[in-house]
Amino acid sequence: MYRILIAEDEEPIANLIRMNLKKAGYSCVWAADGEEAANFMESEPFDLVLLDIMLPKIDGYELINYANSLSIPVIFLTALGSTQQKVKGLKLGAEDYLTKPFEIAELLARVEVVLRRYHKADTMLRVFDIVIDTVSRTVKKTGSR
Repeated sequence: MYRILIAEDEEPIANLIRMNLKKAGYSCVWAADGEEAANFMESEPFDLVLLDIMLPKIDGYELINYANSLSIPVIFLTALGSTQQKVKGLKLGAEDYLTKPFEIAELLARVEVVLRRYHKADTMLRVFDIVIDTVSRTVKKTGSR
């Protein structure tokens, strides 16, 4: 299962993103500020970071350098929508840049494209109510242990 870090200081937006990503089969962690996001990236593996630029403590422009050093792809999700800001974000290494407000379907498509581009293999295979974990080599039926 893909792990995505959502670095977003507005809790209602973070909850909406998290809810929809979980419905799509992703595992999500939420960080309310840049410092918390950096701590998560340091201590846990992530396949992708959804990063707001205007975060408290450490802003997204600074935080993307840390994500890049850990080889974690980043999609900026921000209210900053000028061409100059988009170009800056992309030149800093973001894989994509999506301005708020955005449609959840578009976000999900962009997440899928970035993960595919990074050849992130999903280790969880699902067939009906059976889940196969190719890393731990276990098979589980939904609703049972």
